[in-house]
Amino acid sequence: MSRRPGFTLIELLVVVAIIALLVSILLPALGHARAQGSAAKCKANLHHIGIGLVAYNTENNEFNVPSYNMPPAASGDNYSGGPGKPLDGWAAILDRDGVVPSRERHTNTIFYCSKTVDVEGMKDGQTGTDPQKPRGWVDWPLEMTEVGGDSAPKVAVAIPERGFNKIIRVSYWINAYNPIGNSRPSDIEGSDLYYTGSVGLGPDAYGRYIRLRQLHAKDPARLVVVSDGIYMGRQAVTRLGDKNSRVGYRHPGLNTLSGMANVAFADGHVQPILGDRFPQARHSSDTAEIFKQKKLENLSGPTVYEDPVAAFE
Repeated sequence: MSRRPGFTLIELLVVVAIIALLVSILLPALGHARAQGSAAKCKANLHHIGIGLVAYNTENNEFNVPSYNMPPAASGDNYSGGPGKPLDGWAAILDRDGVVPSRERHTNTIFYCSKTVDVEGMKDGQTGTDPQKPRGWVDWPLEMTEVGGDSAPKVAVAIPERGFNKIIRVSYWINAYNPIGNSRPSDIEGSDLYYTGSVGLGPDAYGRYIRLRQLHAKDPARLVVVSDGIYMGRQAVTRLGDKNSRVGYRHPGLNTLSGMANVAFADGHVQPILGDRFPQARHSSDTAEIFKQKKLENLSGPTVYEDPVAAFE
């Protein structure tokens, strides 16, 4: 009876080489598939948030959810933030009011993207030049541990007297105006430019407070309301790599360098925006050419302004 010959060493090496080659081909594809899956989950989160913002607007006589509420300062002064002056936060408001329920300080919720880097982005103030921080998270409600504006360190606090008994961990940015520490009338008026703003600032020199405001978007399908990222504001530095940007590019773009952020719009729909395409707000330091470029992008595509035409007049 003849014995069946076994594999030779060369044949085994060839098989091992083929397996290694297949693994090298499949692993990147599997990694890309996982990344796309995470992006899809975060996109679904933003869709729920976008629908929740529309629902809040509908249930509150067309008033938008505030980025946060803050108690008015002493008469004649402007709000500067500090210990004992907690800010509730838009996600905590949506949770408290039952519009978008969430679990406390949990990372498996609608308010937290699974591709979030484990960085408490606003603990030490501005996001600065660290590219990881806009991909991090911030807890709401919060208060500043020292008197000041955004540069003051922040700590999470509950506000039971206002119905906020949970801390909501949030890894998304909201298109809001946050004028803490400013006192010029133009800073107060700035809250009308974007989707929403903080409520309660004031009184200013004219006795005005920032109040809840209605949505006056000229084109809700183009108005950016929530995006991958942290905290709020800084609409003039939204591009990938911008200093102090608060928009987080967590997902793969057309190439490994571009990066992509998922974005919810005022009509509730969600779409991704590449890191070099996110709309930017005008700034006093803009050259004529940069101003022209920003105007074109806000008028023709996604915009950070409720009324982009008026914003660039």
